[in-house]
Amino acid sequence: MSEKLSSSEVKKLPFAVLSRIINKAKKYLETDDAWLTVCKEHDISPDIIYLIPTAFANIDTSAKTDHGVVLLSWKLLCNPDIHDVNAYLSHEYTHWVQQCLSNHATKGSDDGEYLNNRYEQEAFSNQVSYIDEHKGENAAENYVDNLIEYHEVPKSDKKEIKDVLMSKV
Repeated sequence: MSEKLSSSEVKKLPFAVLSRIINKAKKYLETDDAWLTVCKEHDISPDIIYLIPTAFANIDTSAKTDHGVVLLSWKLLCNPDIHDVNAYLSHEYTHWVQQCLSNHATKGSDDGEYLNNRYEQEAFSNQVSYIDEHKGENAAENYVDNLIEYHEVPKSDKKEIKDVLMSKV
């Protein structure tokens, strides 16, 4: 994909094309430093990425992991930059590992302050690491600043949250 597509156009893409996009992203991420760090931290093989159920769906957020299934918003396909899809997959695949391979329940994104949730912090720091690696530190920092602004983090917590999210940069 090299040009912007409308939401209605991406929803008409054949399943084979969507499958190729997801599989290409998985193949790319399998050897990416951000994913390799997740695997090392959780003592798993990077090729487990091929077992993670992933699909595009009508969801309100850009991406989410729900009962062990990673869902990506159609709107991610409107932008031709595959690194955007990969960055969100970095985040969501971290959640998949947290949810499906840990010995205890994880705290949901709706439980308490979103960006104070340690599971979200781990996933976002992996996503930010991916962004830094592929788009540069300025892009990673801009992403974090926008994220903090979007989630209306109190001024007193902004620096601490930013430091945590930028910890792998």
